Amino acid sequence: MENLNLIVEGFCKGVYDSDVSGSEWNKVFKYILENYESLSFNRDRVHTLWTVNGGHLRRKVENDELIASVLTLVLPGYEGEGMILYRGECRFLYEQNKIGFCWTSDFEVASMFASGLNAIESGGVLLKAFAPTAAILSEPNKHSAKQMQEFEHTCNPYLLENIVLVYAFEKLYT
Repeated sequence: MENLNLIVEGFCKGVYDSDVSGSEWNKVFKYILENYESLSFNRDRVHTLWTVNGGHLRRKVENDELIASVLTLVLPGYEGEGMILYRGECRFLYEQNKIGFCWTSDFEVASMFASGLNAIESGGVLLKAFAPTAAILSEPNKHSAKQMQEFEHTCNPYLLENIVLVYAFEKLYT
C-alpha cells in the first residue's frame, strides 16, 4: 500500500514512472476515483504528464473507461465552444472501436499521425468528429501548442459525436 500511495502522490504532482506495471497503474487510477476528494492535483503538470506519456499509460492500463473517468477529474477542464477535431488513429484500434483521447484542431497534424506513426502496425485512419464542450477535457497546453505544435485537445472519446473516417492510409512497413 505504501508503494501505491507513492505512485498516486507522484501522479497527482504530474510525475510518470515508466517502471510501474499496468496492474499497478490500474490500482492507482481506481484509488484516484475512490479518493478523489481527499487528493490534491497539480492539474497543469498532470496535463503535461498525459500529453507526453498518455499513450504509454493507455497501453499499460488497458481500460479506456477507467482512464476517461480519471482524466475527467484531474485535467484542467475546458470551458469553450464545441468544435470539429481530427485524429490520426491506428486502423486496428479504429476497427476495434478503441479511439484515442488526443485530438487536434489541425487537419495536417492529424494527417501526419494517420499516415506516419499510427500507420506502422496496421495502416492509419484520419478521423473527424464533433467534440461538444463536455467531451473536451482540456485544451492544448504549452507543450502541445508551442513545443510540439500539435494543438492537442484531450477528449473523452465516448462523448465525441459524428466520428467520420476521412481517409485510410496503407500500412507503412510489411
